Parts: sequence; structure tokens; C-alpha cells
Amino acid sequence: MVWLRARTFPCHALGVRRRVVLSTRFGLALGLTATAAPSVSPSTALASEPTTIAAEDPPLVPAAMVEAGVEAADAFAPSELGPGVEDPRKRKAPRTHRFRLGLQMDYVRLSAAQDESGYVQRFHYLPIQLDFAYQVQLLKYFMLRPSLALGANPANTLESMPAVVHPQIFGGYQGNAIGAALGYGYLHPFPAVKDLISNTRGGLGQPIITANHAVRVELSYTTRVDRGALSFAVRLGGLKSHIQHYELDQRSWRFFSGINFGWYFGDGHKSREREQERAERRRERKRRA
Repeated sequence: MVWLRARTFPCHALGVRRRVVLSTRFGLALGLTATAAPSVSPSTALASEPTTIAAEDPPLVPAAMVEAGVEAADAFAPSELGPGVEDPRKRKAPRTHRFRLGLQMDYVRLSAAQDESGYVQRFHYLPIQLDFAYQVQLLKYFMLRPSLALGANPANTLESMPAVVHPQIFGGYQGNAIGAALGYGYLHPFPAVKDLISNTRGGLGQPIITANHAVRVELSYTTRVDRGALSFAVRLGGLKSHIQHYELDQRSWRFFSGINFGWYFGDGHKSREREQERAERRRERKRRA
């Protein structure tokens, strides 16, 4: 690459200013060049404002950039910035090991009861849980995520099933942003007391569900945030459970849905730094050998 040093000579003649940039090689013209002034006689030029010549030293400019007409800020590709410098606009592949903390809400529609006056009340189960998960990435795009969710039920079955423990495991595809998985969970409400009555929630006995086995599919989207990642997941499937409500005693499948908002901790910069240090030590050992 050839570097040129340009000098600028401002000239004033007949009220027209010109910036003539002279190059020391190849006769290249840099900067802004105004339209040349018409030729005048020596007497007229002397009568005008005295010519002032000032030499300036602008930064060195690569000749290849001048010939191509490319700005200096756009002349350097990300790969030329050196090792360890990454483009933040590009999505990275998922990390091999990630801890995820999520807020999970599930829903299942239960049975109904009717009092002597003909009033019918439908019952629902809506556990809101804090989900602790660990995700491992295998074979580049396959992930496995076991988790444990703990929470409470604020729906109109609160008295009969106030709390819940919900272990789960999901496995499937996880790309840079989109994920799809199949999962199994065991929903365990506790304590489960059949036909408890709450005057503030309709005054009728509440059902319970036990031995709950859930099978669901999950569609998720993960977006990278500074030092972490935010994810959103929708889960749809079925819940096989044993429901008990007054004289009702039945084992059946029910539609089971849920959503999950989660945060993946860490962006992997520490592991990348350790890997770069190990690679540098390997190169150093090879040079000494």
C-alpha cells in the first residue's frame, strides 16, 4: 500500500478561493477543488487581496482507498480488526451449558358443580411457578433441558390445591433464535384435599387432580441481550390425571397449555477467553518445540 502526504494551498484571486491539493506521487488530486478562476493580468492580481499560502499536513491516506473512492471508516472489514473482536449484530450459536430462570404459568380446565338452586360453577387450575432449568447443547443443535418448577395456584381451586411441585424435561432442536422441543412433566399439587368449600369462591366443593402426567410440545424464541439471553416459550399438550369431585372419580386426558418467560445467564465470554488462553499456550509450546 502506498501512503501519500498531501499539502493544501488556499489561494485568493478575484474573490474566488481554490484549494489545490498537490500529491507527491501519481499526480493524485485530493479534497474539494473549486472551479478554476479565469486568467487575469498580473496587475489585476496584484491589486487584489495578497495571496496567502499556508501548508497543512492532513493525515496520511492510503492510495488504494483514494483510487477506489472508499471512506476510511468502511475500508476495514470485521475480520481485519484482529482476534477476539466480534460483530454484535450477528447471532451466536447457543452455549453448551446454560442456566435458565423462568416464570411459568400453566392452565387446565377442570370439572363443574351445581348447587340446589341451579347455579353452576366451573373450576380451573392455574399454577404460577418459578422454573429453575439447566440446558445442555448436544450435537450443535440438539438441546436437553431438565427443570424444577415450584409455585402456587391462585385460581378457584386454591383451597383444595394451594401449592405445586412440577419437575419437567424437554428435548429437541435449539437454533440461534428458534427452538422446538417435546417435553414430559409430572404435576404434583399439594396438599390435595377433595371438596373443600370457599365462600369467597362460589361456595361449592372444589375438585382435586392427582397422578398428573403431562406431555407437551414447546415452541420458543430466544433473543440475545448483553451478558445473557431472554426467551419466550409456548407449550401445548395433554395432561393425563385422576380427577375427584363429589361423586366424580375419573382418569382422563385434558388439554394442558402454558407459557414461560425465561432468562439465560451468561454470554460465554469467560469460556471464550479461557479457550483463547489455552490456544495461546498451545501455540507457545509449539514455537518452543
